[in-house]
Amino acid sequence: MDNEHDWIIIGRFGRPQGLKGLVRVISFTEPQHNITNYVPWYTRLNNTWQQITVLDIERHNKFILVQIKGYQQREQLSLLTNLDIAVPRSQLPNLPAGEYYWHQLMGMKVVNKDGLILGDVTDLLETGSNDVLVVSGEKRHLIPYILGDFIVHIDDEKRVITVDWDVDF
Repeated sequence: MDNEHDWIIIGRFGRPQGLKGLVRVISFTEPQHNITNYVPWYTRLNNTWQQITVLDIERHNKFILVQIKGYQQREQLSLLTNLDIAVPRSQLPNLPAGEYYWHQLMGMKVVNKDGLILGDVTDLLETGSNDVLVVSGEKRHLIPYILGDFIVHIDDEKRVITVDWDVDF
């Protein structure tokens, strides 16, 4: 499984925390504590994805701390700082019809109801009230990800998202 498409980045290691051999985890899951449901974790060391063993997890309101086997000293932990945490794509649970993981939307072509190609999904933004598709083409469009309102249809097979979006926005 060395193909980059086989892996889903679910978080990143932050800086070492305190003196007990803990490192902060920046979670990309929603809610943030869901990252602890996906085990084992892998990180890219020496250009290959390697399994890492989580020995202990401390869940706090705004952050997560973990202890990693073989990384008890602060100097060792600092080697993990800014490294991605990944899991095999096959480890993600299937979502109900009509729901998507962000990685599934990335790269999809976006067209408006008139058939005008707006571009491809290059990023997604979390704004609090709703997610926003970042569509890059001739122009850049920020389209609220609101199903039935701005998002008219998602065609998984063709990898096309149809939107109700006026190009003058």
